[in-house]
Amino acid sequence: MSETNGRPKDSELQAAEGPPDPELESLIAPQGYNPELVDDVATMETPAQQRRAAIRFMVISLILLAIGFWLCTPANLVIPANLDDPAPYGIEARPTPPTNKFLEDAMPRAVGEFKLVDLRKEMVFEDPFVGADTVQGTYLDAIGNPATVVMIEAKSYINARRYLENYKKLLEERATLTEWKERLYIEDNYIQWAAPDFADRAYGLAWNNDRYFIAVTSPISATQQALAAAFPY
Repeated sequence: MSETNGRPKDSELQAAEGPPDPELESLIAPQGYNPELVDDVATMETPAQQRRAAIRFMVISLILLAIGFWLCTPANLVIPANLDDPAPYGIEARPTPPTNKFLEDAMPRAVGEFKLVDLRKEMVFEDPFVGADTVQGTYLDAIGNPATVVMIEAKSYINARRYLENYKKLLEERATLTEWKERLYIEDNYIQWAAPDFADRAYGLAWNNDRYFIAVTSPISATQQALAAAFPY
């Protein structure tokens, strides 16, 4: 290799480096070399790299979704045999209470032949609603038979289901159940019972409508059934 003043000629350097890279050549503007554009090309992902990144994102998302479902599912969850059976009175298809109203204002003043005669809102410190803000309405039918509705706006359907589980435990411990039906599984849940020795809650149906817990009870079976069937939520 010939040298001029101890340095190789430019033509010799170019020959040693090989043919010019057309991709880099295209980035050399008339004003000269633009290093920012070259850096962009150097860090640009290939289609194969983009596909791998998309697959990684999908796999991670599915794993996180599965973990979230697992955390929200009770450890002792059992798939009920009546999972596909319709719930009583079509409660699973009812709308939730209006979100633009306080729950006490959403309690219907009349339901069919039933009239609301007493309405209370209070925080309860006894089973099965320990620590819950409850709205309780007392209704009378046309001949004066009473029935009670309790509504709670829980933080989620999971919390509403826990109120149902607590109610079930209370009934099993304190009442003599002669009839029982339940579906406690994930979102759409209910319990239905007859316990003639359980005073004003002798007959009842309790369910969750999304995050809302609702229970309709009465000391008279026919009265309880009529109000539960007609209740709008």
